[in-house]
Amino acid sequence: MSSNARSKKKSSNSINQVIEQAVKTSKRRSTSASAQTKEQHQSSEKFANIQSNTFYGIVLDPSLTPADKKNAVTQALTFTNNKDDAKEKLEEFNQFKEFLQHERKRMAQEIITLTDTGAFSELKNVYDEINNALISFETKITPLTDIVDAVYTLRMNGVTFDVFREIAEDKEAEAELALLRAQQQQDLEALTKILKEKKNQIAILGQDKSWFGFGDVTRASREKIAVLELEIEGHKDELSKLTQAIAETPERPQSQSNLVEYAEQKAKLRELLDISSTEHKDRQKELVTAAQDFIKTTEVRVGKVSEHFDMMNDQIDNLNEANFSMREIYAIINDATKEADKENETLRDTLQPDDPNEGDIERMTRERHKRDLENHIKALGSSAVDTTTVLAELTSSGHRIKSMQDANDQQISRTRQLHSSGVAGVADQLSTVLQAVSSAALGESSEMARMSLERMQQTTTALGQKEVIRVALGTQEQNSELSKALEDLEQYGQVIETATSITRDGLLETKDLLSRLENTAKDVQASVQESISVAADVTSGKYEDEQKTKQPQKQAEASPFGF
Repeated sequence: MSSNARSKKKSSNSINQVIEQAVKTSKRRSTSASAQTKEQHQSSEKFANIQSNTFYGIVLDPSLTPADKKNAVTQALTFTNNKDDAKEKLEEFNQFKEFLQHERKRMAQEIITLTDTGAFSELKNVYDEINNALISFETKITPLTDIVDAVYTLRMNGVTFDVFREIAEDKEAEAELALLRAQQQQDLEALTKILKEKKNQIAILGQDKSWFGFGDVTRASREKIAVLELEIEGHKDELSKLTQAIAETPERPQSQSNLVEYAEQKAKLRELLDISSTEHKDRQKELVTAAQDFIKTTEVRVGKVSEHFDMMNDQIDNLNEANFSMREIYAIINDATKEADKENETLRDTLQPDDPNEGDIERMTRERHKRDLENHIKALGSSAVDTTTVLAELTSSGHRIKSMQDANDQQISRTRQLHSSGVAGVADQLSTVLQAVSSAALGESSEMARMSLERMQQTTTALGQKEVIRVALGTQEQNSELSKALEDLEQYGQVIETATSITRDGLLETKDLLSRLENTAKDVQASVQESISVAADVTSGKYEDEQKTKQPQKQAEASPFGF
């Protein structure tokens, strides 16, 4: 069998399968009125005996090729000089075409019924789940990248240590302020408690009455109440001052920053320092989980979209097959109609007046046949317009189905690529990004350690240099002290020499004075002795004898030169 014959056979089988399925569906629907609308039920009843239709039998005959079917339809549509038979054939022809339109509509409805009703649901899921997974990932990675960017900016501008010092000072000020506010709150609670207790005491003392509770408050209780009221007034003053102090105490310490242009970076560094290491680990773990969730969610959702496209592709194939089969049927009918028109026109030519001796009876018979033929040609022409129109519609629909199939194939290709290389590419990029963020954080840690070591080295070097200078200056100071000590010693030597001279002169003078003192003491002692013995000497006359003896001597001593 040739390839052309096989193609024709296959086409014929395809047409037959479409028609047979249409008939089975029509019968099934005619027996299932509860599941169909009234209009559908009536349509099914209308075509319940379609198998007896001449054209149905021709087109459905599996033993005929499309060419045979065209010839058979052409013969059925050719006028046979029997208007009743021609009219019946046209009615069957129109009924068959109406049946085809009915089945065309029904198959379209069947395909519409198979329309993917989950498309918008899947669209919602894609937007919802994938975008939420994306937002979750961005939410978790942004704080980490912001911290890395802030630390990098501070390091590149050389203000890391200055910002860190400000943060440490801010923390210290915040701790002091928190301690102050805690103390104020504690004092407020204590003072409030004292006031409450003393008011309770006053209330209790106010019940201490004489005369078994029927008299006035006792004097002792009144005195205690008066004292408590005075104390309460004092406590109220304290409470007022404390309340004002609390109101004037700021919520946060008022600090002045010298690095205002780095306020944002400072806040991020403060965030890094305020969160514990465990919390930072948890944040990175959450980021990794968010990345994994995004990949899994994307893979699942893209897979679902791919399934929907595959299902839609099957529907488009069914629609394309139904359209092609219906186009084949209408192509047969259309070609058969044209051939029938030619045959009818040839027959009409034979009915034209060409015999001048034609009698009236013969003429009337010919004209009657001609009239019936022309009416048949006219009815067949009207039917041909409908056939051509439907064929044009089916052809246009075929192009639309082809465009739809091409678009769906492209979407399937893109979705498969997205499901395979797309998701894998995103996963690869995510892994690179996460490693890059971790690497950046570790890099900043290394740079920070290096800068700290350099700063410590600079500090120790500066301190060492200062110590060397200090030692050198210490030698100068020592020499200065030695010079001063030498000068002081020289001055001390001079002082000692002066003191020695003074001491020597003083000792000489002391010696002279002692000698003189000794002589004077001897004289005084002699005078004392004389004074003691004066009475006895005078009494004994010894004093007078001594005076006489001493007189010349005294005179001689008074004038040693004889004057």
